[in-house]
Amino acid sequence: MNNKKTFLVDCSEAAKCCDKSQYKESSIAEKVKMLLHLVFCKNCRKYSSNNTRLTKLIEKSNIQTCTEEQKKAWREKIKKEFTDI
Repeated sequence: MNNKKTFLVDCSEAAKCCDKSQYKESSIAEKVKMLLHLVFCKNCRKYSSNNTRLTKLIEKSNIQTCTEEQKKAWREKIKKEFTDI
C-alpha cells in the first residue's frame, strides 16, 4: 500500500479501519470512509480481501488455546525430561 489520500482517508488509515473492522471495533463512519477509499484504491482492496480471507480461515480452523494448568503441566514434563538426560 502506498500512502496516497483518496476520499477522506489515506491508505494507512484505511488499513487501520480494515483491521478494526475485522475485530468488529470500527464505527459506522470509519466503515463508510474505508469503503469509499476501497472503491478507488486497488492496493487497499487487495489488503482488505486478504484480511477477510485470513479472518475466515482462522475462524474455520477452530483454534483452541491451552489453559494455564495444561501449560504448567507441559513445562514440568519437559523440565523433568531434560533433568533425566
